[in-house]
Amino acid sequence: MHDRAWASLAVACSFALGGCAGNGEGLDENGRPVDAGPPPLEATFDSIQQNVFTPICTQCHAGAQAPVGLRLDAASSYAMLVNAPSVEVPALRRVRPGDPDASYLIQKLEGTAAIGGRMPLNGPPLPQATIAVIRQWIVEGAQRPAAAGEGSPATLQAISPDDNAIVSRPPHELLIEATMELDTSRVDANTVMLMRSGRDGSFDEGNEVVVDGARIEIRSLDPTVIAVEMPDQWVADSYRLVIAGSGAVPAMDLAGQVIDGDGDGTAGGDFVAHFEIGGTL
Repeated sequence: MHDRAWASLAVACSFALGGCAGNGEGLDENGRPVDAGPPPLEATFDSIQQNVFTPICTQCHAGAQAPVGLRLDAASSYAMLVNAPSVEVPALRRVRPGDPDASYLIQKLEGTAAIGGRMPLNGPPLPQATIAVIRQWIVEGAQRPAAAGEGSPATLQAISPDDNAIVSRPPHELLIEATMELDTSRVDANTVMLMRSGRDGSFDEGNEVVVDGARIEIRSLDPTVIAVEMPDQWVADSYRLVIAGSGAVPAMDLAGQVIDGDGDGTAGGDFVAHFEIGGTL
């Protein structure tokens, strides 16, 4: 090929390459095509959520009717999995950090669980390579990346039941998740209180009843997940769970900053979540 032909070909190629990538159109902030789908599966919580839990597991495990109450949407899955006891086999944790063989999630995915079928139920099993990545995440401690917003006070979220939920059956437990690690020495009966309305639906009439006997368990540290387990004292009523962000013993993060309980962007204020148990118990 003559030199002039080579030069023409080089110019054409440079224009073609420039048209594909030079102006950045069709690419995200990381330079990937916007329609390329999620990045490859890695042994991190965010990657597993994006590649497995959200597209596959939430076909069933989402919303109020999720099997055994296990919701695997992005807002709920970590708190409902890590160190959470299995409903089917309470002696096992759904995810036991560091020990995939003792994690009920792995047993269900591999089809070795003593109760029920292999997950996903009525669907093709996950590839062994995918399960191996989930195993590796558990081996490495089942960590979740710290939330953004360093320096901001911790906020809390009701995971189960949802705030203002109406449930037909007493909850197995109450789950609250913080956006960062709290000083767990301050998460006890002095800062966590459950009460019911006295069957009038109001918490301003003076006939409210404090529900005693709750057992408080810290399920994970960073982020801090608080489980409030109750003995069989439930009655059909409206309930209010309060975690103190004010008063003498407010909940704090490890830096000594009081939680932003009321979600107004500043430290202080109680965290309050409501739910109602309907029907007659």
